[in-house]
Amino acid sequence: MPEAAYFFLLPTFLWFLSKPSSFKVLIAFLISGWVYNIVLVGWMRHVSFGGMFLATLLMSFYQIPWFLLASKWVPMAVKRNFFGRMSAIFGLASFWVLLEWSRCQFTLGFPWCPLSASQCERPAILQAVPYVGAWGVSFFLLVFNLCLASYLHHLLIRRRKKQSTFRSFCPDLYIGMSVFLLMLLPLLVIAPKDDDFAKDRRIRVGICQPYLKQKWEQNAVQLHKNSLIRQTKFLGILDPDLIVWPEASTPYALNLDRLWVEELSKQVDTPLLVGAVIKEDEASYNAVSLVSPSRGLNPEFYAKQILVPFGEYVPFPFNWIPGLRKLVGPVGDFKAGESSFVFEIRYGEKDSQKMRIGSLICYEDIFPRLSREVALRDLDFLFVTTNDSWFGEEGCAEQHAAHSILRALEIGIPVLRCGNAGWSGLIDKTGRVRKVLTDDSGSIYFEGGSTVELHIESAAKTTYLSHGDYFVVICFFVFALSWLMSRIRMEKSVVS
Repeated sequence: MPEAAYFFLLPTFLWFLSKPSSFKVLIAFLISGWVYNIVLVGWMRHVSFGGMFLATLLMSFYQIPWFLLASKWVPMAVKRNFFGRMSAIFGLASFWVLLEWSRCQFTLGFPWCPLSASQCERPAILQAVPYVGAWGVSFFLLVFNLCLASYLHHLLIRRRKKQSTFRSFCPDLYIGMSVFLLMLLPLLVIAPKDDDFAKDRRIRVGICQPYLKQKWEQNAVQLHKNSLIRQTKFLGILDPDLIVWPEASTPYALNLDRLWVEELSKQVDTPLLVGAVIKEDEASYNAVSLVSPSRGLNPEFYAKQILVPFGEYVPFPFNWIPGLRKLVGPVGDFKAGESSFVFEIRYGEKDSQKMRIGSLICYEDIFPRLSREVALRDLDFLFVTTNDSWFGEEGCAEQHAAHSILRALEIGIPVLRCGNAGWSGLIDKTGRVRKVLTDDSGSIYFEGGSTVELHIESAAKTTYLSHGDYFVVICFFVFALSWLMSRIRMEKSVVS
C-alpha cells in the first residue's frame, strides 16, 4: 500500500499530543520498531536466526532519535502560528532524512528500505529523484504527513478557537499539496517519450538465472556447472551481445577453475560477465569478472566494496567476542575492494562497438554513493548481480529491486539486475521496469533465462549525479535552523 506512506504517522502524532514521557516514547518505538523490522527482514532467519535477531534490534535504534524529538516538537508546534508550525514541519522532515542518510555511513549501517522505497511502484512521484535523490521522496512524505496532521488538528481544535471569517482556512494543507505538485513537476514538464528510443544504440543482453541451491556443498558442484552451461548455451542461441551470471555463481574460485567458463564463452561466441569468487594469495574477493571468447578471463575484476557485516565478515571489535563468528555465513571471510571498476566490452559486427558497464554486487545498490561513484565514469548501464536465494521466496528479492529503481533514477542510466533465484530484469533511467524474468505462473523464483534489450542514449547528467547528496546538506541546515528557532521560543516562554 504505497499510499499509506502519506498518512502512516497520524496515530503517532495523535499520541504525541498527550505529551508522553521520553521513556514511554523510547520503549514504545524500540519495541514497535523491532517488530516492524522483524516483519520487514524476517527472511534473514534462513541464514541465521541469531543474526536476524541482532540486526533487527540494531535497525530499530536508528529512528528512535526522530520519535523522541517529534514527541517534544509536535505538542509545541500545534500551539504556534503558521511560521512556527512550518519550522517544525520542515525541521522534522529534514531530521528524518539525516537519520536515513546516517544509516549509509557506518560499518553497521543498513539503509534497507528507506521511506522512499515504499513508492517504487509509483514512478510518477519518483520523477524528482534525479534532482534531489531518493532523500527527496522521504522528505516529501514526512512533510505531507505533518501537513495533513496539522490540517486535521486545525479542523478539530484550532479553528474552534477562532472567530474570524477565514477560520476554516488552513495554509498547512496547501503547503503539503504544493510540495506534492513539486514532486510531480518533472513528470508534467519533461515527460519521457517511448518514440525517442528509436534513435538509441541498442545492446542485447542474456540474463542467466540458474537458481542454484546449496551452492557450497561438494556434491552439488557438477549439477550447478551443468545448469550454468545449459542456460548459457540456450541464451547463446538468442544471439546476445553479452551474457550475465548472478553473484558468486561458480562453485569454485573463478581464477582457480577457469577453463570450463572460458571454453563456454568460446562455444557461445559471447562475452560473459560473471559473478564469482576470486582468490589471490590469502585473500578472497566477492567479485564480478569478464570472460571473453578471444582473451579468456580478464585479470582485472570488480571486488565488492561494502561487505555484509556478520554475513561476509565480522567487523571490529565484534570479532573479539567469543562465538560471534558463528554468525558468518558458510562462505567465510572476504576482503573488501577499494574502488569502482568499469568493464569495457566490444560487441557488434567485427567488434565495431563498445559498451561500458559498471557493477555493484549484492546489497551494494542500497548505498547511493556507490552507484553515483561508478556512474560518474561514463557508463552505458549499471549491472547489479546478486544472490537472494539465501533468503527464501519471501520479500527480499522485491525489496532489493526497489532500491535499484531509485538508483536508476538518481544516476539517469539503465540498471540491469541478475539474481540467482529472482528479481532479474531491466529498469530504465526513468525508473520504469521494462522487463522482469518470470515463469509461466508469473513467479520470479525459477530456473531459466531470457534476453533484454537496453536502449543506450546520450543524455545529460542528472542533478544528483553531478552534485551528490547536496539535498542532505540542505536538510542539515534546515534542521539546524529549526532547532535554533525552537530553542529561542522555549527560552522566551520561560522568561515570560
